[in-house]
Amino acid sequence: MNCRLNQSKRSIASLSIIAATAFVLSSLSTSTADAQSGTRTRPTARPSAAQAGSGTRTAANAVGLQGYCPVCVIEAKQWMKGTAQISANHDGKTYLFPSEEQKQMFLANPSKYTPILGGDCVVALVEMGKRVPGSVQFAALHEGHLYLFANEKAKGMFQANKEKYAHADVALGGKCSVCRVEMNQDVDGVPEFTSLHKGMRYLFPGEKQQQMFNQNPAKYEVAK
Repeated sequence: MNCRLNQSKRSIASLSIIAATAFVLSSLSTSTADAQSGTRTRPTARPSAAQAGSGTRTAANAVGLQGYCPVCVIEAKQWMKGTAQISANHDGKTYLFPSEEQKQMFLANPSKYTPILGGDCVVALVEMGKRVPGSVQFAALHEGHLYLFANEKAKGMFQANKEKYAHADVALGGKCSVCRVEMNQDVDGVPEFTSLHKGMRYLFPGEKQQQMFNQNPAKYEVAK
């Protein structure tokens, strides 16, 4: 009987050591991500591949940023969870906010707060020509925009050569797609008039062209 009790105690002690080791390794992993993120806080849990970038699925839209508030990331450099009761739909995704204030800021300027390429990895788009979901665990801020990457290697490639990747989501190199279709002319758009469609940024020279695009994006979108 004493032999069995001692064996049981040793098993429990071994399990405790394993659990403690796993906790330490998990903490180290999170600390590394914190140091590289460019934000003060990081997501509290590593998302699965299905949740990364595009977010978890709902009946109509994907939940962007795995439920984290995009306004909080940009304005406060913090990863703060939103609530399903305060949400906004934009370009096929549902974004959640902790308060109505952040929601209204997002609605006033969605192109500022929406993750670049809708949360997909710009490095994968440039290097492979493919849309690959990014992860909130591999995030970076650049020129006031949030970028998500598929992995640490892709994030490092971006940081080493931002000019190559930063504007990969800008359709037609910033030329107005409406002007090209309607007038067969290349006219530069301006950031003031930006619309998002399928994760791509479309720039226009004025409000008229932007409204024409918004009313019928399928007519003016860039074929992929």
